Amino acid sequence: MKKNRVIALALCGALVCGIGGTAAVTSFAAAGSDKAETTEAVVTAAPTDAAQSRSETVYVIANADGSAKKVIVSDRFENATRDQAQTAMAGLSDVENVKGDDCWQGTTDKELPVQMHISYTLDGKAVTAEELAGQSGHVVIRYDYENRQTALAMVDGRQETLYVPFAVLTGTVLDSDRFSHVEVTNGKLVNDGNHMAVVGLSFPGLQENLALDTDRLEIPSYVEIEADVTDFQLETTLSVVSSSVWSSLDKEQLDELDLGSLGDDLDKLTDAMDQLMDGSAALYDGLDTLLTKSGELSGGVTQLADGLNQLTANNATLNGGAKQVFDSLLAMANTQIAAAGLDVPQLTIDNYAAVLDGVLSQLGGAGDYAEGVAREKVEQAVRAQKDKVRDAVIQAVQPEVTAKVTEAVQEVVWQKVLAAAGLTQETYDAGVAAGMISATQQAQLKAALEQQMASEAVQQQIEKTTADQMASNEVSQLVEAKTEEQIQLLIEQQMASAEVQQQIGTAKEQASAGAASLKSLKGQLDSYRTFYNGLAAYTAGVASARDGAVTLQDNMPALIDGVTQLRDGAMALSDGMKQFNEEGVQKLVEAFGGDLSTLASRLRATVDVARDYQSFADEGADMDGAVRFVYRTEAIEAE
Repeated sequence: MKKNRVIALALCGALVCGIGGTAAVTSFAAAGSDKAETTEAVVTAAPTDAAQSRSETVYVIANADGSAKKVIVSDRFENATRDQAQTAMAGLSDVENVKGDDCWQGTTDKELPVQMHISYTLDGKAVTAEELAGQSGHVVIRYDYENRQTALAMVDGRQETLYVPFAVLTGTVLDSDRFSHVEVTNGKLVNDGNHMAVVGLSFPGLQENLALDTDRLEIPSYVEIEADVTDFQLETTLSVVSSSVWSSLDKEQLDELDLGSLGDDLDKLTDAMDQLMDGSAALYDGLDTLLTKSGELSGGVTQLADGLNQLTANNATLNGGAKQVFDSLLAMANTQIAAAGLDVPQLTIDNYAAVLDGVLSQLGGAGDYAEGVAREKVEQAVRAQKDKVRDAVIQAVQPEVTAKVTEAVQEVVWQKVLAAAGLTQETYDAGVAAGMISATQQAQLKAALEQQMASEAVQQQIEKTTADQMASNEVSQLVEAKTEEQIQLLIEQQMASAEVQQQIGTAKEQASAGAASLKSLKGQLDSYRTFYNGLAAYTAGVASARDGAVTLQDNMPALIDGVTQLRDGAMALSDGMKQFNEEGVQKLVEAFGGDLSTLASRLRATVDVARDYQSFADEGADMDGAVRFVYRTEAIEAE
């Protein structure tokens, strides 16, 4: 089994140098942020259609357990119009053009094709990254890669579901003062005495695609680091995921594989491996050059930090002066508004826009506003005389009530007079009609009625009944209704008067002039606020740039150490390539029991699936391209 693992590692070494995006990984790691930048330094597979193509890098900012926290997609288009680029990015959020019409960037919550799962154990017990930070003991860190991207392909004349073949390169740096007795499964360890660089390789899904028995050959789908640790801390981990190593293989060479001419065919296959070895050597040379230039970069960073420190020292003065000017403008505005007789809250930097917009909204209908103010004043004045109006209404209503009461009392007294004469209203009316009751008798009865009505008792009764009627709910409601009618009539009469109409006209003119003045005032304040906010953004940017430069300055020694370790790791990979070139292909053939045709068929199908997978952001896009993924986990630090 151990021998097969060595073979698998040799196969990994062969494929890793075909992964594009090395420069992008270095930039992503050094930046230390969740903002990805599209640069021309990204190494990509050449598109097959030069007419329209895309080069896509997916940056995955991951939690300590490997789960994705944020996914940024960065695309560079060749020979595509702006509209075509925007259409290709339509499935993303927060899309922005970051460079010309060629480079675009957006975010997505789409499921990633390769899921990274990171687990930790301390002295045999599973723990979280937070629990592990600062602890000591025997630690195992395992990076498992789950391939979730499948496609249909033809294998030996039948359709099968294959995984898109991704190669995963994982790297991190270990502190030699904290880590000891380090062992790496499915990876390499490079130790310079102060730090140890771990580079691991895995191919999730490839074992299944090639239908290999793990007893004969095990292709890794995970990387594991085991060590004794004191006060655990772990630097940022980077993983590069790509299928381009398979899509770049020459299918014609695979088609020509034949057991009868195995030696010649192996020579053809190893020619492709020679190219990969050249790539690993080029990677080493590039890192060596980067290391040489790191000293110059360190000096430039120091100068940049010093300059930004000088700019930042003036931030407080600039911001304070700008605020003082703003406060002075607002004080002048408050004075003008008070002089105009407007009752509004004191204007501040935070509320002036809302306050002035509210006043302008009221003054927008200057005519209605002026008439409303006049009516309010007139109504207030009229209603102040409501008691007098009510007294007048009572004086007008009381005679009507007295007359009705008198009429009712008179009817009662009349009936009594008739009764005293031995009559009723019916016999009286009949007697008068028949001439039985003379005019003299009628006059006598009327005189008796008048005498009774003029009596003190009847008059007192009339007064009392009238007073009771005036105090009743019915009459009180009538009085209030008549009072309100009179008030409304008086209001309308006052509103129609020449004096009030003249006041309304003057108020309209003043409101219109005030609205224009307030609009001008708000425009001036808005203009200054734009400058004020811009200055605040500038000073904040200077401070942020200063902090970033200082951080970069502090991290330059670690950066140089990291580049040194990566360079040494690249050399180790180059050596592994040579070993694979001599032994790996033959061992792979042996794993298939000599059945090279089966191997060729499955390799061809795997290459087809790899070539069809050209974009993560837009899988259905009608545009050739290449895509790679860069996963970054934050450093685990003890408090």
